[in-house]
Amino acid sequence: IGEIAWRADYTYKRPARRQSAVPRVVLPSLRQPIPRIAVVIDTSGSMGTAELGHALAEVRGVLRASGVANVRVLSCDAAVHQVKRVWGTKEIELLGGGGTNMGVGIEAAAKLKPSPGLAICISDGYTPWPVSAPKIPVVIGLVGARDHNAQKEVPNWARVVNIDVHSN
Repeated sequence: IGEIAWRADYTYKRPARRQSAVPRVVLPSLRQPIPRIAVVIDTSGSMGTAELGHALAEVRGVLRASGVANVRVLSCDAAVHQVKRVWGTKEIELLGGGGTNMGVGIEAAAKLKPSPGLAICISDGYTPWPVSAPKIPVVIGLVGARDHNAQKEVPNWARVVNIDVHSN
């Protein structure tokens, strides 16, 4: 994981720039880790325009909250169609429209180099989920989960966030 100078946490990996002022004391410098995040967006036929709009809004929120993070978006239905590092939602191309298998997208996210520290999967939940947990933590954003029973099908190794499509 990379770092940004002058941010959130103290570290002794690199000396402070004012170290020469107190030569007998080791001063820490301020650093902030840059998170690596993979966002898997379900682009299957069951995801309508409204659901995809909410998925893009969630990506916008991830970009805003993480600052200068290394965010890669995977466009996926039954296969991964595109993997792209993005800085804004206008750069995202939502390809697909066929069947659904988010396990393929989560597996592809876990195999990215450099490896992400977190995978976020945004889906309506109409998909087979992997039986075993991947190598990285996964957050599943269920779009419109109150409208169907997708919450019951989500594996227990993932953290689930419900995304309400009726809030606007």
